Amino acid sequence: MLKYKPSNSNPMSNALRISGISMLVFSFMIFALCRVIGQNPTSTALSRGQYRDSILAIRNASRNADSLIQAKLVVLALQGPKYQVTGHQIKVSQFLLSKTKKSWLNLLALSANFNDQTFAKTPVVATGTTEVVYPRYFFGVTVPLGVIFSLGSDIKGAREGVEVARSNQEQRAREIKADVLSKYKQYKNFGQLIGLQNTVVDDEQAEVKLAEKKFKDGSLSIEEYNQLNRSYSNDLAQKLNLQLSQDLMKLEIEEIIGTDLENVIN
Repeated sequence: MLKYKPSNSNPMSNALRISGISMLVFSFMIFALCRVIGQNPTSTALSRGQYRDSILAIRNASRNADSLIQAKLVVLALQGPKYQVTGHQIKVSQFLLSKTKKSWLNLLALSANFNDQTFAKTPVVATGTTEVVYPRYFFGVTVPLGVIFSLGSDIKGAREGVEVARSNQEQRAREIKADVLSKYKQYKNFGQLIGLQNTVVDDEQAEVKLAEKKFKDGSLSIEEYNQLNRSYSNDLAQKLNLQLSQDLMKLEIEEIIGTDLENVIN
């Protein structure tokens, strides 16, 4: 069970550790706060307004940095094999369409005939002329009637196959985008939970050390000491489980984008 206890540590450093923003945002944050602290406002209202504006600027910078990370993740995910295969499927459908358009050529039958004139060159005695047979060459083309009625439907079906492949590509792109962004948000959420759990574990560790001294002094019973130890062990186990979940989520993201997540975040 995740518990939260207030800590005496710097809240700004905790926010940095939990959010995991980039070094650029960290530098901007320090610069903005230094300007607010270094100024000598003439009134309390002005000082509060400047502080509020600085905090808003820091939050906006953090959102912009996170948006850039998400955009990089989507671009890398769409370069992976899960999406690239859809492009190959479109090409296959286009090749089938081209093949269907030309399939009628395979059904044509060409024929040719040559009339030999040597047998007709004997002179006719009565007229004194020579017989010649025309035409000397015969050419023929046979077109099956079924081609005329079925080829149009085949071509339309092949065109629809191309559109189906394109629609599958668009749907696949949406699924990959939603998948990688969902996993990234879960990864960040695990990081925030780990940050909170670290605070709980650190506080309980200090309590256990103090309880050891009290137990040695006799001011703490064995039951109370064991209860603190059990609580500390449970929270430590919770921290390890959260870390494991984040590491596994990181591996799933890297499987999609094909590179280390640190290369995208940093």
